[in-house]
Amino acid sequence: MEEVQNLFREGVMSHLDRLQALSQNLAQKQDEKRQQETDLKQKRDLIVRLQKERGELRSQIQLQKETIHSLSARQEGSEPQVQSTQSALQELRLEEMKNIMEALWFTGISGKLKDDAVCFCISTAFEGTYLDSYYIQVNNLKNPQVFRHSIPAFIPLSDLAKEHLPADLKKLLHVLYERLNGYAGRKFQADHMEKKSPAYVAGSLQRNSLYTVLSFTYNVTIEGQTVNFTAKFLYGDLTDTLPTEVTVTCSDADAWAQEMISSHVSLFSGTALHRALDSLAT
Repeated sequence: MEEVQNLFREGVMSHLDRLQALSQNLAQKQDEKRQQETDLKQKRDLIVRLQKERGELRSQIQLQKETIHSLSARQEGSEPQVQSTQSALQELRLEEMKNIMEALWFTGISGKLKDDAVCFCISTAFEGTYLDSYYIQVNNLKNPQVFRHSIPAFIPLSDLAKEHLPADLKKLLHVLYERLNGYAGRKFQADHMEKKSPAYVAGSLQRNSLYTVLSFTYNVTIEGQTVNFTAKFLYGDLTDTLPTEVTVTCSDADAWAQEMISSHVSLFSGTALHRALDSLAT
């Protein structure tokens, strides 16, 4: 009888330990979710502010253009005045470039203006870690054209430039930043997982050059039994660092193992790859 009671007590304690571990994991996930919501709100506030600044900048530029056009019309025929008007337009364009660079400074994009060209630096980051930087030089500010750059070949810079230049240089830079930052974040997660070489990941990580398709096999130990899972991630949004579609399969046919698949899918869909795996291993 005493032996039965001891076994029962140990079973209860073991169950309580698992519940406590699950509670701690849940609390950690809730903290991470709250932090993500805070970061998202800050980014939204920044976007609203930048949009407001863009509207004010466009209004100022339009007013200056109208003023210059009016002066040019009244003084037409005077060669010195024509040169003066052209000079004023050039100054206006330079001032516009300065305003664009100031507005983009807080988004990870900086620039250096020289003569009739400007070189932009697009810096990427993920979860507070600075990653790679990319450069693009735009010449002929009156009719902007990409002169040289270090943008990866898998990003269609020529098509994006045709779409946004010369009408909206700021939009082009914003699109490039979002795509490069999304790529850098996905690559960071995959590289971080491979460098750690955790014992619970079996084999090597399979991925394409854009890191929009990832697949790997991992194992989870449950009550002393090792269960193998295979995961495949698809990133439909090139600007995002979280997958839009997650598929998890399990080699074990037991019902309880199959039931865990949905929880794994949910975890991978809302948590960075390396953090999700660490959470499953604990």
